[in-house]
Amino acid sequence: MFSAIFKTLNQFSEASFWRILVRAMIISLILLGLCIWAGVELAGLVPKTEIGWINWIIEQLSSFGVAFAILFLFPALASLVMGLFLDQIADAVEQRHYPNDPPGVPVGIAQSMSSAGKLAGRMLLFNLIALPFYIAFLFFPLLSFGLYYLINGYLLNKEYFEMIALRHGDADQHKALRRKHGGRLFVGGCLIAFLFSIPILNLTTPLLATGLMVHLFKGFKPGAQT
Repeated sequence: MFSAIFKTLNQFSEASFWRILVRAMIISLILLGLCIWAGVELAGLVPKTEIGWINWIIEQLSSFGVAFAILFLFPALASLVMGLFLDQIADAVEQRHYPNDPPGVPVGIAQSMSSAGKLAGRMLLFNLIALPFYIAFLFFPLLSFGLYYLINGYLLNKEYFEMIALRHGDADQHKALRRKHGGRLFVGGCLIAFLFSIPILNLTTPLLATGLMVHLFKGFKPGAQT
């Protein structure tokens, strides 16, 4: 796991990674800006009362709601953007670290976006279901973030691994591989979820996640070059 992380981080020194990162960050920031604008506009639609302190509470709750929504929307949006660059990132990692292995077959933007879109939808759905628990744990942030990492760690490791597996055959063929190494993949997914919760650093997380899953996938395959 640590070896996969260090290999991925080390590759950020390459110009090819930086070009992908800059493009992905620009698109992510545009989408994030649109989401913030939409959230502020929606918050402004909340009706006001003639009682000052009630209006103050409404404003605070609205601000909290916008911030809360952005926290849980961003990983889904960033993963959707990642779908545009999945093949480029995976190719860069495989060409540098696994040049003697059979190269992955590009799955194409349409398939990548479809998989990323499913991930985004599942993340939104699962986090909406968990929303009452997040609110209940409002005064216990460790519990709230712990639940967040567990839910999103599971979703992120599953979808990112399957997107990489698609490049090397039918993803169904690798279900046994995922079951066998489920513990390590779950830890990797929780790490990805944690990185997504850190401002600024979360802009680089899709690239880190993709590179990490390439290394894990290669390490799990029998006889793979390491």
